[in-house]
Amino acid sequence: MEIRKTMIPHTTKGGPIANAKEREYIYFTVSFNRFRDTSGSIAHEVTDREEMAECECVLCLPDSYSEQGEETPLILSFHGAGSRVCEKENLIGGVHYVTECIERGYAALDVCGAEPHGLTMGCPEHILAIYKAYRYAIRHFNLSERVLVAGASMGGHVAMNFANTFPGIVTAIGMFYPRLNMDGVTVDGHYCIGTWDKTAHAEGKPSTHDRIVEIYRFPANEWYEPNTIGFNPYRVRSFINTDGERVVIPPCPIKIWQGTADTTVDPVMVQEFVNSVRRAGCYIEHHVLEGVAHKISPVMREELVMWFNRFI
Repeated sequence: MEIRKTMIPHTTKGGPIANAKEREYIYFTVSFNRFRDTSGSIAHEVTDREEMAECECVLCLPDSYSEQGEETPLILSFHGAGSRVCEKENLIGGVHYVTECIERGYAALDVCGAEPHGLTMGCPEHILAIYKAYRYAIRHFNLSERVLVAGASMGGHVAMNFANTFPGIVTAIGMFYPRLNMDGVTVDGHYCIGTWDKTAHAEGKPSTHDRIVEIYRFPANEWYEPNTIGFNPYRVRSFINTDGERVVIPPCPIKIWQGTADTTVDPVMVQEFVNSVRRAGCYIEHHVLEGVAHKISPVMREELVMWFNRFI
């Protein structure tokens, strides 16, 4: 069932987002199978099963949308760890990141996540929930089957994981200050912390470290690399070259915006990801903004439109 609301979206702290425009948002729910077979069983029996869960989603269509004629280009725009999709609270997740694109004729979609807290950090269940939401959107609306993907912070992690999982769907990726490493990485003597390093608890909630244990299903609360394969962006589609450097081969062109004053996502780690893609001879653009912290600036919003315009 769809719920259509014309509103100014709210922040997670309550109250309308400053300078946000009133629009219609379409909320819907998809059902997906969150079961993951990690047992490695060799028994002659069916080990797969359907463990169904539901995920809340939100879609925003531009004023130029038409049910007839040319398809409207669709952006999958993924929220960071501090955001959610929730109709009752007027939350639109990562759709807020691409409002300038919506003004220019793009549709945008985000999902809450595969867990109640929504902070699923691109785990397999989250990616499959996104796929089901994408399928719902293109079946019920006149939207492009090939999509553009955006994400900010942890949403960048989700963006890369979705593109790597479904490369035939994604045309290009745009990311603001993306979190791309689950485990820490040392670059030129500088240690860049990963999400696995974030052990502090905030407001009585589980730490990022604890959430990773839960959603990636690590045994004995310890890091377990096999359960991250395919969903750790700095390691997916990658290899170590003869100089001992990591080489990452992305599924499509990428552009990243990163502020030098960001203390949440290490600019050194983002630069290393860019370098690792360039070592593969693949196309990536990187706009470094002096003095910008962990936030989206007007320059980022405007350039994202121009970046995506190249691919439609």
